[in-house]
Amino acid sequence: MKRMAIGLLSSALVVGALPTSSASELSWEIRNKGGKVSATELALQGLPTAENPFDPTYADVVASVTDPTGHSFSIPMYWYQGYEIVASYNQLSNRKVGNPEWRLKFRPTSLGDFKVQVQAKINGQVIQVPSFAFTAVEKSPEPIKIKGRNFVQGEEIFIPFAYNIAWANRYEEITKYERWFKAASSNGVNVARVWMASWSLGIEWNDTGLGDYTKRLDRAWALDQVFRIGAKYGVGIDLVLINHGAFSESTNPEWFANPYNELNGGPIANPSEFATNSTARKFWEQRLRYITSRWAGEPALFTWEWWNEVNFTPISGQVLTDWIAWSDSLLKKWDPYKSLTTTSWSSGASLQDWSVVDYAVTHVYDDKDPIKTLAAQATALREAVPKKPILVGEMGSGTVTEDPFTDPYGLHLHNAHWAATFVGFGAPASYWWWDTYVDPLNLWGLTKGLSLLVKGTNPVEMQSSEISTLKSTSTLLLSDQSNVLGWIRHNNYDRSAKARLLLEAAIKSLKTKKPPQTKFPDPQSKGGKVSIPVLANGKYQVTVLETKSGWTLKSYTVDSKDSTITFAVPAFVGDVAFKAVRKVG
Repeated sequence: MKRMAIGLLSSALVVGALPTSSASELSWEIRNKGGKVSATELALQGLPTAENPFDPTYADVVASVTDPTGHSFSIPMYWYQGYEIVASYNQLSNRKVGNPEWRLKFRPTSLGDFKVQVQAKINGQVIQVPSFAFTAVEKSPEPIKIKGRNFVQGEEIFIPFAYNIAWANRYEEITKYERWFKAASSNGVNVARVWMASWSLGIEWNDTGLGDYTKRLDRAWALDQVFRIGAKYGVGIDLVLINHGAFSESTNPEWFANPYNELNGGPIANPSEFATNSTARKFWEQRLRYITSRWAGEPALFTWEWWNEVNFTPISGQVLTDWIAWSDSLLKKWDPYKSLTTTSWSSGASLQDWSVVDYAVTHVYDDKDPIKTLAAQATALREAVPKKPILVGEMGSGTVTEDPFTDPYGLHLHNAHWAATFVGFGAPASYWWWDTYVDPLNLWGLTKGLSLLVKGTNPVEMQSSEISTLKSTSTLLLSDQSNVLGWIRHNNYDRSAKARLLLEAAIKSLKTKKPPQTKFPDPQSKGGKVSIPVLANGKYQVTVLETKSGWTLKSYTVDSKDSTITFAVPAFVGDVAFKAVRKVG
């Protein structure tokens, strides 16, 4: 701790020796014009060298941007270094491209002329910076906001079809995210949960020390590319700022390598002090400022997520709530778009304090029928958070791995998507195991049918119910005055049911001394007539859909009678869906 203080003092002593830049020595350059799939990026050349360009004590460069409507907002500029990926002897690495520079990033949400003015103080000296005018010819999409219990983009309902796509191998971020986002997007996925973890896209760790991110500017550049690819494919980024392991001594522990640890020269002896120690807070404030200045302007930003599963750290209760509230006050100051925030616990989500974030999530790892497990989770979380959106932020059949032999076709994944949507979450569950299960088995397509079914509806505001229809099935409904969405699933079309059959076969094999049966066909239904309640009488267009592809199996026009419509469901394997739309006029 003393060593750190001496370093700061010695740096301050040389401030007066640095030259002052005049406006004539400074110049602006456009790095990216921005628009639908990218931010506007401007570079400011000629500022004097700072002792530490990441610490506003030495380099405080803040832009005031006035858009064509006359609205002004402020956002810090950030220190940037470009890179490129290179391959040599079958090994990937990166190398610097160009010189480091100060950059400004924002979304051109209006067409026309933007004016940029900058206040800069470098090493204690005020620098006079010329203003800059920029004409936007293409707008960025509207940021996603919350209206009641809904996500909205502009005036449109936004239903987050999400996957955890948290990291890629170093130097493979561009190729992997290009493949993953392309495959996911083509099947209706529009959100990915990405981590700033120490082994992937984190900008501060033991190789940097605290407060100087120079050695990880290559990772910041890689995260730029993830945002760019996300915008290209219409995939919003839920950016997880801190993973639990960084401040855990027990679960995925990284505390012993954490630069905040006093054993590594940091300011705190225990991870719990991260939320309260003044020096730790200073370094976190600086890091959050850099993160906000660099990525708040990305069109693909969906959410800032403070913590992943913070319950695995010793930070909890009122201390955690106060820390999030304080961090949020800083974020709102630097993020002109007031992007959404959330956080996560591994369990007991309904018991936590959600007052300081915009929406609530729960994580569910369970191999039982998602209809049952998620219905209970939705009820508990909705009671705790009645007025905000609720989502399943992580899901899988287990916390160790997803077994491709037990479930090679993603049945649990499929059921998780559909069950979460129909039991009260209003969006599919965000599955884990993207790199070892979903992508290798090419299961991205399991979201397509559901995305087509809910298009043009608002599941959050629809009434959820379960009725009895065909033999040995469960029928879940979402209803409003104009639409009924339905999912009819055979009761044995479930991973746990298949696991039970395998166990019974193994027991039978032991008794009979014969090889066990290992393959079981998916359960089938003969179909038949079903009667579905509707909230308003009228003429309905009914479309029966295959659940995975969304292909139309049958289509009917039927009249309601006594607030009920009746139509035929053809024979199906596993499950089937339908959409009934009331005709107007």
